[in-house]
Amino acid sequence: MLEYQLIRSKRRKTLSLQVRHGHVTVRAPHYISSAFIDTFIQEKNAWLRTKLAEQQEALEFCDFTQGSSLLFLGEQLTLNICSAKQSTVFIDSPLVSEVELYSDYKPSLRQLNVVISERVSAKLTEPLVRAKRVKKLLETYFKQQAEQLFIERLELLSNQTSLIPTKVTVRQYRARWGSCNNRGELSLNYLLIMAPVFVIDYVIIHELCHLEHLNHSKSFWKLVEQYCPNYQIAKKWLKTHQSQLHWQNLR
Repeated sequence: MLEYQLIRSKRRKTLSLQVRHGHVTVRAPHYISSAFIDTFIQEKNAWLRTKLAEQQEALEFCDFTQGSSLLFLGEQLTLNICSAKQSTVFIDSPLVSEVELYSDYKPSLRQLNVVISERVSAKLTEPLVRAKRVKKLLETYFKQQAEQLFIERLELLSNQTSLIPTKVTVRQYRARWGSCNNRGELSLNYLLIMAPVFVIDYVIIHELCHLEHLNHSKSFWKLVEQYCPNYQIAKKWLKTHQSQLHWQNLR
């Protein structure tokens, strides 16, 4: 029997399955028995194992250690962790004289360098604690980069579409790339900075179009297509790379 997470709801009337990030989730009405759900899982066993296998092949979670990789604007970058007087994060290889590099460091192009201050680095003796520090520095860097780029793209696309939000927030979501409410306020997930610019533009246009249609009706998608003719390609990119666009929790 495959392991799965069961979520019950009084309002739900049907069973549903979701396979995401290598995990199976079952959503079920409160009155359906566990035995019935187990039988349902058994019947869907072949399909579930196929989906799990597909996701396992694509699963490339970063563990925030030396040599692991992350996407940034659609490009796969290798993580290089080093130390210097001050903490910083930057892309491309630094001069060797600038930092005290680890012995396993190998110069190469297009690296995502995470520099930990020497004072802090000396205290990070446990690998997990060090990885958490690296993740925190990257989160700050990614959010800063996202805020700068998203605002620039949003201003450009707002002018092109004549769709102007009342407020824009850049934050992290667990399961969405953006949102728009009935007050005209937009919110964008800063982890979207890992996607190519054309995908970022699609998400921004998607949320801007919600200012006109606060739903996913035919009229909404027609408006999206008007301002983003390649939106289907962008949606496919997000679906294909979804396992790489969500950072794992470190415990």
